[in-house]
Amino acid sequence: MPDFLKKEYKFDYNFLDAKECLNQLTIKEKEELIKHKTDIEFEPGETIIKRGLLVSNILYLIDGLVKLEIINDGKPCTVGLIQSHSFIGIICCFAFKKFDFTATALEKTKVSFIDKEIFEKFIKTNGDFALDLIKHMSGVSNGLFHRITTLSQKNIDGALCILLLDFANIYKSDTFVLPIVRKEIANMLGYSKESVINTLSKFNKEGILKVADRKIEILNRKKLVQISKLG
Repeated sequence: MPDFLKKEYKFDYNFLDAKECLNQLTIKEKEELIKHKTDIEFEPGETIIKRGLLVSNILYLIDGLVKLEIINDGKPCTVGLIQSHSFIGIICCFAFKKFDFTATALEKTKVSFIDKEIFEKFIKTNGDFALDLIKHMSGVSNGLFHRITTLSQKNIDGALCILLLDFANIYKSDTFVLPIVRKEIANMLGYSKESVINTLSKFNKEGILKVADRKIEILNRKKLVQISKLG
């Protein structure tokens, strides 16, 4: 096997972890932040942020999994999955007065809504916090750019393998239940629902996966990784 296939494709979600940014706040600033935040729980499928709403809060995902969607040529397009301890859509929050995306909970999710003004105050007064936030936002932007570019160069087989490996890494298991239906997978990858269904069926027949509705079991990870590289 060629060297570039020995290491599987992995979308590194570590750069999305925003805990280090918040840890740069002083004890007094953390106490102030707690006074100016509201924690809200969402059920799977609930909208957390709707495109077009005024940006009055910075959103921090305490626990759960969230999907970000933008509208491209009149159609919804998923641009990323956000995991626990991450800001939701942070790269857009300071650029526009209104949210330019929709955020939806894929699992039971808990989110902190932090007053934007208090957040901006910390940026102005705490240089270490501001620097870490810039690094975080840069990492988010770079990661999303590379992910979108990579997926755009893949056929349906390769793109679907990448997504399935992503979920295996998120759930830290080769057996997991997809939090999204086939149509949503199609929207994430830019292919038709029929293409997703047919490809999953093919992988199932070839013994690469065991598919039972939304439950996925990766039977041949080596083959899945190979397709993610070459597909």
